Amino acid sequence: MTDRAWLAAVCLSELGTLLVFSNFPALLPILKAEWNLSNTEAGLILAFYQVGYIGAVAILATLTDYMPPRRIYLASAAWTALLSLTFAFWASGFLSALILRGLVGLGLAGTYMPGMRMVAERFARRGRGFAMGCYIGAFTIGTSVSLLLTGWANARWGWRWAFAITALGPLLAGAIGWLVLPRGMAPAAAPAIIGGARLAPVLKNRTALRLIIAYGAHTFELMGMRGWIVPFFTASLVGAGAALGEATQRAGYAASAVLAIGALPHPFSGLLSDRLGRARPISAFMLLSAACSLGIGWALPWPFAWLVALGLLYGVLVTAESAIISTGIADAAEPAFLGRTMALQSTVGFTMGALGPAAFGVALDWAPRFGATADTRWAWAFGLLGVIVLAGPLAVGFREFRAETWPTSRRRGAR
Repeated sequence: MTDRAWLAAVCLSELGTLLVFSNFPALLPILKAEWNLSNTEAGLILAFYQVGYIGAVAILATLTDYMPPRRIYLASAAWTALLSLTFAFWASGFLSALILRGLVGLGLAGTYMPGMRMVAERFARRGRGFAMGCYIGAFTIGTSVSLLLTGWANARWGWRWAFAITALGPLLAGAIGWLVLPRGMAPAAAPAIIGGARLAPVLKNRTALRLIIAYGAHTFELMGMRGWIVPFFTASLVGAGAALGEATQRAGYAASAVLAIGALPHPFSGLLSDRLGRARPISAFMLLSAACSLGIGWALPWPFAWLVALGLLYGVLVTAESAIISTGIADAAEPAFLGRTMALQSTVGFTMGALGPAAFGVALDWAPRFGATADTRWAWAFGLLGVIVLAGPLAVGFREFRAETWPTSRRRGAR
């Protein structure tokens, strides 16, 4: 199989694992009303998907230094399908939804980063930025298709069957992965004899740490936006007089377009960074994204078509730096510690990704205590995302990173 055909198959498998990613955000306004949830409780359920991910990713990503990532990927895809079906038929309120969403998130930990590692290793010699951009772009498309499919299925059969249908995605992912994922380990992924399972060698890598800080800030903003964009659009439509059910469906379709368009910049920004370097595009895109976060909440009273247009711009900018950051981290990592570097990246990133939706919900509940109205509280919540993401440009700056040179002994240890 050619490299491009293999990459396309891996991206399709990744898309399948992500069909469950946005099913809860897609129906959040309906479930919030049905289960009588506060914004803070809704934000916590959103966050617990990332919490489940965090609970497993450090272990599973590190294990890819010691065993074939394929095994972890396939087992995790099956887990995701099983727990998603459990959510579909047993979730009945705040506590059950909180626990089950967290358990579903465990599955993402065993598919996303191991899959990224396999892509990074296959394209280690050339085209890594473009390949990583395609892989991360598939993540974005998957979150969008998840919104679209969930809204469509809910309108026909109700929310429980919508959750059950999206649970079929990880099963498809496992079937594709069984056919195409490598059964062995790449040379750079052999057991590392230096440092054991410790993170000390990773923590000494200043370039990687700066990029991981940027990744955390990026993920805080991205997951906060993805978790609350449907309720935000719904609030706009309800404010204009639409009924909740109709507003939620229309908002879901609009939000799926916002998430889908975010896939466009990944391959191109990755290719751009292959030619121009990593630091400057990362900081430029993050500053533009921060400007969108700081502004979009104030646009709630706009006509819905104009609000969606702004959301589409936001969708492009909020994801544009993602592939570049992940590629830069893979570049900066010592080959023998690639799994552990990715484990730290994911742990920091998705910890911040869990805090993003939760902090957004808290901001919505608390903003009126400081004088915000029902409309302007959205500006406070999105503004919080914009402030946090500024940590990325502060960490990375605009000066290009120095090329890392690893000692010969360590290179041999990685082979």
